[in-house]
Parts: sequence; C-alpha cells; structure tokens
Amino acid sequence: GPDFGYVHKEPLFEAAASLDSFGNVEVSPPVSVAGKEYPLGRILIGSSFPASAGRRMTRLVRDFLYAQRVQAPVELYSDWLAMGNVNEFVTFVPTSDKKRFRMLLASPAACYRLFREKQKEGQGEATMFKGKGTTLDTKRVTINKVLSNDVLAQQNQYVQRCIDWNRDILKKELGLLEEDIIDLPALFKLDKQGKAVPYFPNTVTMIVLARDLGIPKPFGPVAGGECCLERRIRALLEPLGLCCRFLEDVASYHGSLGEVRCGTSVQRRPFAFQWWHFTP
Repeated sequence: GPDFGYVHKEPLFEAAASLDSFGNVEVSPPVSVAGKEYPLGRILIGSSFPASAGRRMTRLVRDFLYAQRVQAPVELYSDWLAMGNVNEFVTFVPTSDKKRFRMLLASPAACYRLFREKQKEGQGEATMFKGKGTTLDTKRVTINKVLSNDVLAQQNQYVQRCIDWNRDILKKELGLLEEDIIDLPALFKLDKQGKAVPYFPNTVTMIVLARDLGIPKPFGPVAGGECCLERRIRALLEPLGLCCRFLEDVASYHGSLGEVRCGTSVQRRPFAFQWWHFTP
C-alpha cells in the first residue's frame, strides 16, 4: 500500500533461533546520554554474556541493526532466558512528567519482598493460580510454600543477578537514574537446560497502548479477595496516570513460553521527526 514498505533479511549460512524473534528487538524512548541526543531512542537487543559462547542474534540481522546508526544499538544479556528475548525483562511506559517515561524491569527481589510482607501480615496461606491449577501448577501453591522453597529462591537470586547486570548497562547507555526505573514483581524457575522461564505469567511482557496497559494476569496469591501482585502493580503504575488491564493469557500464550505481547501488535502513529535528516 502507499507509504508502506518492509525489509527482508535472510541468513544464508546461519540457522535462525529464538533470539531472532522480534521480542528481542526493542527500542527505548528518546534519551539524552552524556550530552548526546538519541531523538528516536536506542535499539535494545538480547545477546549472550560477553566473552561466552552462548546464543546470539543472527549476524546478518545484528549487522543490519548496527548499520542503522541513528538508534545506536545496545546489546543486553538475555541468553539466561529460555526464549532469550529482551522484552521478557524490560519494557517502557509513557508518563506526563519531565522524564516522559519509566523503564519497567522484572524483579524477583521485589516479588520476594512483597510475599514476605504478606506473610508478616498473616496471609502466608494465600493461594496462587486460583482456577488455573492444572495449567500453571498441579499442587496448591501458597506464599508460605514459595518462601520455603530454597531451590526456587536460589534460582531467583541467579535471575536477579542477570537482571541487575542489564540494569547497570541500561542506566549507563540510556542515561537513567534509579528514580526512572520501576521494579515489577516477577518469579522465574530454571528448566533442565538451566534457562529461566516465568513461574507465573510475566507482567513485564505487557502491551502498551498509550496510557492503557494490557498486562498478563499473574494469578498471584489472593488475599482479601484480590491478587496481591495485581494490587502492587496498580499501586506502582496508576499514580503515573496509567490504566492497568489484566488479561488472561495462560492457555493462549503463557503455556508456550510467551505472553500477550508475543501474539499481538500495535499500529503506532509515526514520529513527526524526520529521522533521515538526523546525522548520528
């Protein structure tokens, strides 16, 4: 159609992998870093840990993205995840204040803090996965059970270290302060290959429709008739003028290691900014 085009890149000698999925190509909002302007933000791609022999995006695609210098790519460490996509641990939401956005990060540490807080309030027997037991977990899972699971705790300490490594890179490369970052409660577990998969639907993998957020429904512990994860996420995001809508995606996406964002797309309004006139 008019004003529409696409680029097709096909590797000749490399096999495509899950890091070639386009959940592994994100773009930050416009940022200024050490006096340098990125009016169209910066490309974020997931990769293996530096100097390791892990999975990386196909070189053909990676080289294509780096050649597009206006949004100078930042490589993050995502190979610790089973799918290995950056949108599994980072996303951005708009705000109306001076910063114009916040960066959201998945945070096992935030989840453990919340669960310990609820346990101290006497809600340790609050049950997770209500109505979804056969899909998410066959046994009754409570806050007490999660907090007493030492293996799960060790796995999430490892995941938190992986996310913290990315946190430092993102702060440096996007010029962010701690106040620009919001930690959303998340838990992961490691599969037989030692790669992380979400323990419950991963709320960071949301779809952003201006002020409306389509967030995977986490089916967290129900205390006082409400999911404490949903309540905490609302408390973090609604003061910014955002509307949280929790969408059930267990059967449709989560069961296949995806979330609502993996099977949906948004038609965005183009920037008025004419990027082809910008010299990087």
